[in-house]
Amino acid sequence: MSRPESADPVRLPPFPAAMHEKAGASPKRGAADADRLSMRPRAARLLSLLALLAPAAARGGDDLAVRRDVTSLPAPPAITLIDPARTGGILAPGKAFRFRVSADRPVETGAIRIWLNGEDVTERLRVEGTPTSREATLEGLAPNTSYRAKITAENARGSTECMHRFYTFRDKVDGYRGIWYTLGEIAGPYGDKNSGGLAFCANHTLTPMAVYAPQAEKTFFVYGGTTGPEDRYLLAMASYYDHKLHRVPRPTIVRDQRGVDDPHDNPSLTIDQGGHVWVFLAGRGRARPGQIFRSKRPYSVDAFDEIISREQTYSQIWHVPGKGFFHLLTLYTRGRELYWETSPDGRNWSAEPAQELPKLAGFDGHYQVSRLDGSKIGTAFNYHPGGSVDRRTNIYYAQTTDFGQTWTTVDGRPLTTPLDNPRNPALVVDYEARERLFYISKLVFDEARRPVILGVSSGGHAPGPQNDPRLWEVTRWTGQRWVTSSVTQSDHNYDSGALYIDGGRWTVIGPALAGPQAYFTGGEVGLWVSTDRGANWSLERRITENSPMNHSYVRRPHNPADPFFAVWADGDSSRLSPSRLYFTNSTGDRLYMLPYQMDAEYAEPVLLDPPTPPPADALNPSGPESRLKKKQ
Repeated sequence: MSRPESADPVRLPPFPAAMHEKAGASPKRGAADADRLSMRPRAARLLSLLALLAPAAARGGDDLAVRRDVTSLPAPPAITLIDPARTGGILAPGKAFRFRVSADRPVETGAIRIWLNGEDVTERLRVEGTPTSREATLEGLAPNTSYRAKITAENARGSTECMHRFYTFRDKVDGYRGIWYTLGEIAGPYGDKNSGGLAFCANHTLTPMAVYAPQAEKTFFVYGGTTGPEDRYLLAMASYYDHKLHRVPRPTIVRDQRGVDDPHDNPSLTIDQGGHVWVFLAGRGRARPGQIFRSKRPYSVDAFDEIISREQTYSQIWHVPGKGFFHLLTLYTRGRELYWETSPDGRNWSAEPAQELPKLAGFDGHYQVSRLDGSKIGTAFNYHPGGSVDRRTNIYYAQTTDFGQTWTTVDGRPLTTPLDNPRNPALVVDYEARERLFYISKLVFDEARRPVILGVSSGGHAPGPQNDPRLWEVTRWTGQRWVTSSVTQSDHNYDSGALYIDGGRWTVIGPALAGPQAYFTGGEVGLWVSTDRGANWSLERRITENSPMNHSYVRRPHNPADPFFAVWADGDSSRLSPSRLYFTNSTGDRLYMLPYQMDAEYAEPVLLDPPTPPPADALNPSGPESRLKKKQ
């Protein structure tokens, strides 16, 4: 799933012509028409120029070169950001806004001007350097502020005007804004394999992303955020929902990812016995290191200390009281291979995990989901034939009850690790033999502590109806055998949801209903219920309806508590858009939106009644929208 990082946070890969029309983008016909209209005067000017140059050419004189210089196209000054290095970025504390003006003709210092949020602040601008290479510095910026800068520069060649966005956020952000992402693998009319609002990314990469702490009556959660509605600038964010006060604080920046736009770097978290919140930030193979952070105070996300920085990808982290931390992770040793490690205190970890950690599975690559149940840790994973994630298939299950000293199958048969062959005792469902793919979503345990696995099976990796049916399937261990049943159908492989078991009531919450961007990632969120241990399912409630954008990646908190029972993000899966965060309760009859823009330190989530998210441009819930009711 890796791809080169984009140098421009808002530049999207090209879409097919049909998608341009859908997105409201005008085709290039207008520009071509303009060119045709201008051909006649251009031709006349060219003939005149040739007439002037002909005598000189005949003479072979030097004035031909002079005339070429006179008639060359003008090159106005170029304006380049220095700090931040890209639009939509964050200035670190104490840093000034800086940019460079370059030109092949002198630029006077007074010919460089700047406006911030509509106010002319040129008099505060310090300009240094040579006439053809000026460096401009603007200090005295207010903290925790969003800025839009208009810069102009002029010389004998002409003038240049540009707009840049930047931010001076320090520790907090003034609202809940999710990261928008596209994998960049567009091969047909149904867009990318994976795109849209990916604040909570996939279950097979990061677990858990939310944990309820009964001691504090708060659900702590992490997500991939961004700086503004036009930006693809990743921030690893942490926050909490206060169940007692029904409010959220301004979210905390755990780490500025410094221009990365890839939510594979999203965080996961756990909470230790003392109440400290631990955030595990995923890296990206060996290209970008991951980090581990610990909150400075118990049951707080106001500030963090970095514990270690090293290679770690797809962190799934569980804290077991009395034992410590159990960390399931992926390392790119021979493709995506599964490893594990433990730590009694969260501070002592291997600095070189690829050389030192025990391997759980390594045959062509894997994605996994995991779960803690008492002292038992289970993991369910697929495999990638030939190392290709486009061929992911099968379900495997392994568990440990002694903190990783031994691993067994679900019925207690010992496993020899690393598992190095697709035909091994951990195999649960052989989708490969059925010529089906499998996209794993969730692992939970039932009341008898038996594993239940949720995922989507598909006829192929490419989006579109040609690979239907895409079946949401539940596979459970009965005590004697594995049994698979179908929950519903969906229209995209990455439609990922959450599974809950409460006695005889089994619930699935996920974006399996048709959404506004058909056959793109996500859709409308529904709630399905089974009362016969997953054998039969029925749609009980449509949680979202008439949404302007698809909802995607519904995630379940560890030890969930109402009303923060499931959390996800929305986004236009066909083009760059703002992305907002939502949560719902266990019955799906309350849909809340976290405030996109906050004017105070705390705010109440916005109850959507009816459950119709507002348009993408209605980002401030303090507006006059009558359907946004601030009540529980």
